[in-house]
Amino acid sequence: MNKLVFTIVGFGAIAKTHLVALRTMPIIKSLPVTPVLDTLVTRRPDVLREQAEQIGFRHVTSHLQEALTAGTSQAISICTPNAMHAEQVRLAVSNQLAIYCEKPVTESAANTASLLKDVPVDYPQQLAFVFRYHPAIMRVRAWLQERIIGDVLQCKISYMRSSYLNANRPVSWRLSDTMSGGGAITDIGVHALDLIRHLFGEYKYVEGKTHTFVPRRPTAAGSSEMTSVHVDDWATMTYETEQGVRGQVEVSRIAWGADEFRLDIVGTKGSIICDLERDTQPTLHLISGSSPALPVPDAVELLPDEKATMGVFQDSHFAALHHFVLRHAGDMRWTEITPTLADGYAVERWIDHIIASQSHQ
Repeated sequence: MNKLVFTIVGFGAIAKTHLVALRTMPIIKSLPVTPVLDTLVTRRPDVLREQAEQIGFRHVTSHLQEALTAGTSQAISICTPNAMHAEQVRLAVSNQLAIYCEKPVTESAANTASLLKDVPVDYPQQLAFVFRYHPAIMRVRAWLQERIIGDVLQCKISYMRSSYLNANRPVSWRLSDTMSGGGAITDIGVHALDLIRHLFGEYKYVEGKTHTFVPRRPTAAGSSEMTSVHVDDWATMTYETEQGVRGQVEVSRIAWGADEFRLDIVGTKGSIICDLERDTQPTLHLISGSSPALPVPDAVELLPDEKATMGVFQDSHFAALHHFVLRHAGDMRWTEITPTLADGYAVERWIDHIIASQSHQ
């Protein structure tokens, strides 16, 4: 049996999302290779060892170098704080492991640019811009390619999260400028900017503003000691692509009760609207009032079918990792949607430009 043996680095919520996808993949899809969970790298190996063994891991360690030196893995899934990615990607390259890395690539565009110099252009790798694999986005892209709404004029994106409005939520690595690089603009803004670039091409410019509405937080749960927060809670951006598409992006981690990831795309013949938090199918509005036959991209094969769905968020991660597994086995279908580390840098540099512009005001 052909296998793709994984080392997973991290055991937070996003790592568990990857694990669910990899464990369920052979149940849901017929695969050319079998993903195998071999080694878990975690800061708490003693605490998590029993659970890791229940999941199916053979080894648990706190040292990535130890895991890679064993030489049993062929691929790595990196699910750690942003500032740790560069070292871990370099270790993976030096040990010839295929790389699946969570976004953003690193905590800063400068560090990402430096890292890219150490990753060969044709190296097997994929960045977790998973919304490219969202069923609604797959359809939106196909409809745009068919010019269903004519020439695209503008696109507005609103990506709202809520859990950081609570001022009693203690600091974590996501609220550390040195570990994360930024707040909402880095955490979720990268997804929004990547989708615009994925759908409409390269940027001509991106400008924006950020703000921190909760400037101080407890140092730990239940602690009365407070510390300053140096990353944003909210950001707004305006942009234009080289093809002349214009629009706005708003991202927030304090939008209590208003969670959404909404796209509003306007063209000369109509509009496409969808909320990626809820919709698997976009809504089409044409000036003519007609209802044309709409193309369904064959890349939806990467997703679980309707009877096997685990929810649109998990399904999108599943499809992205499914694509990674297929590509490793030599299946080169849908390479045009594959997100890479270079795609990460393409949007991270605009985010760093905005963050830097705020510090000069």
